[in-house]
Amino acid sequence: MDAVIYLAHGSQRSAANEKFVDFIKRIMQHSPLSIQAYGFLENAQPSIAQTIESCIEQGARRITVVPVFLLPGIHTNVDIPIELGQYPDVIFHYGKPLGVDDIMVDILADKLADAGFGARDNEAVLLVGHGSRLPEAGAEFERLAISLAEKARCSVHPAYVTTPVYYQEIAAKLVEKKIFILPHFLFSGGFTDKMKRELEWVEESIIFCEPVGFNERLIPLIEKRVAEVHDEFNLSDYVTP
Repeated sequence: MDAVIYLAHGSQRSAANEKFVDFIKRIMQHSPLSIQAYGFLENAQPSIAQTIESCIEQGARRITVVPVFLLPGIHTNVDIPIELGQYPDVIFHYGKPLGVDDIMVDILADKLADAGFGARDNEAVLLVGHGSRLPEAGAEFERLAISLAEKARCSVHPAYVTTPVYYQEIAAKLVEKKIFILPHFLFSGGFTDKMKRELEWVEESIIFCEPVGFNERLIPLIEKRVAEVHDEFNLSDYVTP
């Protein structure tokens, strides 16, 4: 039997995890597969192992795994595959993270517009991500910034919370402009609060946009990632054998 699992990172804030669960349950309503589940890499339950074992107990022997992560990174490229490798008798088909897509670009552009951004000469956009040691993640984030710049018809400056180039450095260079900070987070956790504290010295020049979060418009993007896996492995009919 076939199954699909949606995996998130997990947050120390239970409210954020509950938002993910509610979000994924809406996606599950659209799938004809009888075995569907969600899990977390850390900070919350069910864990990846618990989720996989639950699917196996229901008869699943072929599982599509969709990482509900914004970008590739150590978690998606290393940690999750290690977890999947603990079950050699199960066939896993592993999907891509959300990545760069027109849907994501549109969501980000709308977040800017909602905050009052008008692509004026005295305005600047600072797109802030978590950061990763994986070069692939940085390259994809750069592509996202370029795509957003084309959509919003402005310059978009990519920066990170945990790795260079740090958002504080870019904000300091843009201080003469009104800076729209666009958090590229699903689980924002304390990152947005941290940025607000550390940028108090330019508070008058900064406007914080809402983070991506579990936006309703992400649903077709996640469904697209599932469909890509099923198309690649000739499973697009979602039929349980």
